[in-house]
Amino acid sequence: MGERIQARRELRGWSIRHAASRAGVAHTTWSRIERGELRSDRYMVADIAAALGCSITDLTGQPYTPADRQLEAAHIAAERLWQTMMALPLDEPPSAGRPAAGDLVRESELVRDLYARTDYAGALARLVDLIPMLHTSAYGPDAAEALTAAVQVYGVGMGALLNLGHPAYALLAAQRCTEAAQRLNDPAALAVAAVNRGRVSAHTGAYGPARSAVQRAADELERHPDAPAALDVLGFTHLARAHHATGLRDEAGAAEHLAEAARLADRTGETEAWDLQWGPRNVALWTIAHQIDTGRSGEAVETAAGFDAAMLPAVRTVYLYTDLARALADVHRDDEAVRMLLTAERVAPQHTRSSAAARETARALLHKARRASPMQGLCERMGVAD
Repeated sequence: MGERIQARRELRGWSIRHAASRAGVAHTTWSRIERGELRSDRYMVADIAAALGCSITDLTGQPYTPADRQLEAAHIAAERLWQTMMALPLDEPPSAGRPAAGDLVRESELVRDLYARTDYAGALARLVDLIPMLHTSAYGPDAAEALTAAVQVYGVGMGALLNLGHPAYALLAAQRCTEAAQRLNDPAALAVAAVNRGRVSAHTGAYGPARSAVQRAADELERHPDAPAALDVLGFTHLARAHHATGLRDEAGAAEHLAEAARLADRTGETEAWDLQWGPRNVALWTIAHQIDTGRSGEAVETAAGFDAAMLPAVRTVYLYTDLARALADVHRDDEAVRMLLTAERVAPQHTRSSAAARETARALLHKARRASPMQGLCERMGVAD
């Protein structure tokens, strides 16, 4: 990433001091990032990209060249899914005489389960075949069931595409999710769709629009407190808004949203509505990530020490492990950081080898290693060079 930042800066003919002033960071910090001596967090990358007039993806380099067959299959499936989504907008009726074939409920559950296990290649490949079924069924007698499934599986598609480094494709999946929620006319579904779209916007550094969209959906949901899973989804919107507030450097706002999320989680307990895995455990995960992103890595390590990840699906635990690898590297507990990254890879290889955060942490750890390190093998599998 440092080399890409340097190349972009030099292309514009700017000094480090000038570029750093545009991004609002110290010139010494910018210089260390370019040299690969300092890992930049997701918010700083957004500021640097804005200063250089490019996208975050231009700096992170995603999507990456696949390092194994599973990832290669995932990227091929991503391309096929994008083509399928483009061909079948939910606001256009299907062609006459095209019947829905297959078990819609079983297939949607299978796609969601594959995603939960971070088998992105499997989830996206099956989603390619599921979407035509959903599109046809959304205009049939089982429209409500099909639209509910569409909100969930398009959300899965969005997450997988984003994690693989395809934000433009992920945005289209989020749009299809919104179309399904609008036709379903369920305030909870609409809020879920807003969170999905906000996640893509925040990924590209557009925290303001992301927060506004989720805020509007949350305000509407609060007017329907008796809607199914209203409290669960409302609580999750607070987590999303805390992330957006952090990106906007609104620490007080982020703290308020996290506190409200914790209060609602205490009321609801652990639930699985809309595949959010909502509850106190999820609030704890987001709190740990927030502590790391706000420069409190030591505090995050302490918070995580009492956290039991055994009951979480792989798609949740991999975030915990990659976040903790960042935090442990920050507090110079490098051997533990290496073990955490290797654990993340064992739990979710497709995710870990595609993650910009994991790759930058791995690169930094490899750079600091003074002897043969297990990171060498992981970096090779990631396609990362020191």
